[in-house]
Amino acid sequence: MLGTMLRGRYKIVRKLGQGGFGETYLAEDMDLPRNPHCVVKQFKPQFTNPQALQQAMRLFDTEADVLYRLGNHEQIPRLLAHFEENQEFYLVQEYVQGDDLSTELKPGQQWSQEKVIAFLWDILKILEFVHQQNVIHRDIKPANLIRRTADGKLFLIDFGAVKEISTLMANNQGRTVAVGTPGYMPSEQYNGQPQLCSDIYAVGMIGIQALTGIFPLKLPSDPKTLEFIWRNQAQVSPQLADILDRMVKYHFGQRYQSAPTALQALTNLTINNKQWSKTKKITLALTVLAIIFSMTVLVIPKLQQIFSSTSQETSLVTNSLIYENLAYGIKIKYPQTWSIEKIEQNNTTTTDVARFWSPQKNVDKPYQSNLTVEIEDLKQPISLDEYTSSRVNEITQFLADAKIDKSRLTQLANRPAHEVVYSGKEDKYTIKRKAVWTLSNNKAYIITYAAEESQYDDLLKTAEQMIDLLEIN
Repeated sequence: MLGTMLRGRYKIVRKLGQGGFGETYLAEDMDLPRNPHCVVKQFKPQFTNPQALQQAMRLFDTEADVLYRLGNHEQIPRLLAHFEENQEFYLVQEYVQGDDLSTELKPGQQWSQEKVIAFLWDILKILEFVHQQNVIHRDIKPANLIRRTADGKLFLIDFGAVKEISTLMANNQGRTVAVGTPGYMPSEQYNGQPQLCSDIYAVGMIGIQALTGIFPLKLPSDPKTLEFIWRNQAQVSPQLADILDRMVKYHFGQRYQSAPTALQALTNLTINNKQWSKTKKITLALTVLAIIFSMTVLVIPKLQQIFSSTSQETSLVTNSLIYENLAYGIKIKYPQTWSIEKIEQNNTTTTDVARFWSPQKNVDKPYQSNLTVEIEDLKQPISLDEYTSSRVNEITQFLADAKIDKSRLTQLANRPAHEVVYSGKEDKYTIKRKAVWTLSNNKAYIITYAAEESQYDDLLKTAEQMIDLLEIN
């Protein structure tokens, strides 16, 4: 398969994994700018019966539709395509660069209670969305949770078209198959009757594994109730232990029946745990206020100086010059104290139209803060989401020590846009950037503020004003 071009678009780069009914590959999307990586899953039903094959194809289409709907969540990889070639089925999904959770859950190593609560909250919020679509994941386990390298965000993967197809295969052979993974699969799922709370059971088992450092199959259980015995193996509050015990109850009727009810229990736990902390913070705040009042003569002049400086920085764009490029149909205001570097037109796909340089203030920090306007000609019409995925993939793959701090929808020049704040190593500097892009007339318009990380906030307000004042005709 290596080097194979599927559908004349997806070029197979390397193999990622193999299961009983298919293989997974890393591929490049040759139709999109910068050829972003994607994941291609190849399914190979091991039967030749035409009727069974037709059933598999219908089921495959249904699963693809489910994956398409689930891809609307920011922590679930988007479905990019699905198709059939030579009686083999393919899914193409967004590639999430990172490691699965099993690399963090090492035997004998215990997570803190705070880290486990944060994990439970994160995964249950994803499940809340999944269950709203009437979908049961059925195979939540550490290997199916990817922590993205760029920002540490967890992604839930592998929603199981291959599992459905494998079940169909088993049924055609006259037997039944339980879909799931031992240790994370409750009794009703073993019997082929999964419930929404079966997923909650799996999340709870991962939480207990994180707290104890013990793999689920090695946990002892009460022979009478069949409930797990684990509290003596962890440093955990009775309140959190009660929540986890209810999540992993042997009988599904005794568990939280939905992700929202489990989330509410976590919310109450967090509020209770914060009561003492809140009292302590109030006492500390009163002490600080007493100190401030006792030092009024010293503090007020300093505050006036700070506010005066802020006001001056905010008003820079008021005393501004205008740069206009009729060839590219853009206009932008910039401070008189900044210099401009006009870039010659070239024949490349992406053109840096202009770069604005801030006054160099610190000779010990030779990296000069700047703002760049660039325009990219697109090979074909694509959506803002597709372009954003391509751009973010490029950042995470090619920028050393890339870290994405923020990614959100916004507006640029009165058009729908996407904003990403990220940082990474360049030579000996750690550079932080705020990039905003929008699409218009088969072009991408990108405006980026860049500064050495320790100086990023110094001119951020000015840069944001410049971004807001960009006009695109």
